[in-house]
Amino acid sequence: MPRSIWPNWARDPLLVFLLIGAGIFGAHAWLGGDADDRMIVVTQSQVDRLATLWEAQMGRPPRASELDALVDDHVREEVMVREAQRLRLDEDDAIIRRRLAQKLSFLTEDVATLEPPGADQLLAYFEDNRGRYATPAVATFSHIYFSPDRREDAFGDAGRALEVLDPDAWRKAGDPFMLGRTYAHATTSRIERDFGADFVAALHGLVPSPDWQGPIESAYGFHLLRVDAKSPALGADYESVAPRVARDFDAARRAAANAAYFEDLMAEYTVVLP
Repeated sequence: MPRSIWPNWARDPLLVFLLIGAGIFGAHAWLGGDADDRMIVVTQSQVDRLATLWEAQMGRPPRASELDALVDDHVREEVMVREAQRLRLDEDDAIIRRRLAQKLSFLTEDVATLEPPGADQLLAYFEDNRGRYATPAVATFSHIYFSPDRREDAFGDAGRALEVLDPDAWRKAGDPFMLGRTYAHATTSRIERDFGADFVAALHGLVPSPDWQGPIESAYGFHLLRVDAKSPALGADYESVAPRVARDFDAARRAAANAAYFEDLMAEYTVVLP
């Protein structure tokens, strides 16, 4: 068997562990730090915050021994964080970088929302975005699909099928369709996404009926439709959606504050791209 290129001592796990520890200790000593950075001051407000968090989670105030353990954990975490920073373990860490950027965004948003909005601001926001709070039009229908890729005259076949269609066997008629054959309380936006704007326009002209109607054209081909129910879009009054308006206004204000703050920051930076 070939001989290892490593000496015997280098294959001793305990010795390797001690060498790694000595390396970390040496890096720590080399990087150094002043005396103030070695002092950890635990304030009464920090202790109170630890106790409040415990009570919120456990449903009761912590006992003295439990509070002591919380403070010990806080001190341990602080020591570990400082030593990790001293060893520059936080550099080039994608998770830490992302978290720092997120915290700065949260700080900007919190500053932007210190002053609660007035009733006139919320009402103006509602008027500018009234369409967002409307109840969308919905339809419940079934359809039979006729594919131009499978048929020479898909439109004609659909018209002829309408004349002889067996109401009890409609699911076996027509051609396979990749999406559903029945839509229940589907919004106009969903129907348009699945079938196209021309289909929605044709559906708008149909009335609910137990009879099949059509053919109408979609982005895929031609369809026979049985429209079971339709409901028009309904506008919302401010009072019924006021809490939602307040949440949306707050979110919009946070986003605007973030965008403005970032734009100001970018003005102080020079970006060099490859």
